[in-house]
Amino acid sequence: MAQDPSRTEKATPKRRSKLRKEGTVLRSQDLDAAVLLWGNFFLFMFAWTTTFMLLAQQVVYFLKSTATVSDLSFTNLQGFAWGVFLIILKVLLPFYAFNFLLALANQFRQHGFTPNFSMLKLKFEKLNPVPGFRRLVSARSLVEILKSLAKFFILGWVAYMVLGPRVPVLISTLKLPLNQGIHYLQETLFILYRNVMIAMLILALADWAYQRFSFEKSIRMTKQEVKDEMKDSEGNPEIKKLQRQQMFQSMLRRIISQVPRASVVITNPTHFAVALRYDDKSAAPICVAKGVDHLALKIRERAINSGVAIVENPPLARSLYRSVDLERPIPPELYQAVAQVLAYVYRLKGAA
Repeated sequence: MAQDPSRTEKATPKRRSKLRKEGTVLRSQDLDAAVLLWGNFFLFMFAWTTTFMLLAQQVVYFLKSTATVSDLSFTNLQGFAWGVFLIILKVLLPFYAFNFLLALANQFRQHGFTPNFSMLKLKFEKLNPVPGFRRLVSARSLVEILKSLAKFFILGWVAYMVLGPRVPVLISTLKLPLNQGIHYLQETLFILYRNVMIAMLILALADWAYQRFSFEKSIRMTKQEVKDEMKDSEGNPEIKKLQRQQMFQSMLRRIISQVPRASVVITNPTHFAVALRYDDKSAAPICVAKGVDHLALKIRERAINSGVAIVENPPLARSLYRSVDLERPIPPELYQAVAQVLAYVYRLKGAA
């Protein structure tokens, strides 16, 4: 992705999600290689004895089978080749399966499970050699070449520090008993593998930090892109203002038409107001209007002008406002409290 000086803003979650769906994610090949290297090391340490015994058993079986066959015909050679293939498969299949699962788990841990089948689509623009040549001579390619050279020299130096002092000793082990020579060779290989793994891990962490910095820089956004995305996500402010005005006008019309039909208006006393209607046809009181602050004031004014009883009960008004929707009956847990209010209103009307 081309670097634009105007891209100074961090990528938003929406942009990151879009890039993830397109297959653009942070990835460090060195970190992937280091994870596989360490995983195979522990697998090798754990399964070395079993693998060696399995290999020995298969080789012995194969040698016995070939010793009993005197005719080296094409059919027999085919059978021998198939036997060799099965031996290799039995020995290597657990390692292949482990590496596949480890690589899958590593990718899932870093990026989650986001299958992207769009990457499989045929894109004819990729056949154009010009963009590929530009990437080949780009600054990023130069950085990757320098990184590869640096890794080569660092790992070569690590290997030299292990093998350099031990080469004369390894040569002299040819004069020692076989078990001593093999033991020293195993020790040397273990130290070499361990040191290379540690160096690979350090290089992988450094590469991951660089790749993260480069990735974050490449997905930066301009200020205008951030503004446009906010408009798309939250809506145009002018449209939202118009929608609020329309909702307010709709609520005013409801207050004008429905509050006069209410049985009681319960208030907080000024912040909340809920108008309830109850008659013989209703199984429970129904909310016909509700509002907060300015709308609550409008409900009170309409109730006064219409002669609807107003009862101040702040806890009940807040509970009704939060728990009941328009044109819906009140919840059962508020039956008793509302019944007491209605009984009080009916007593006032009877006294009048």
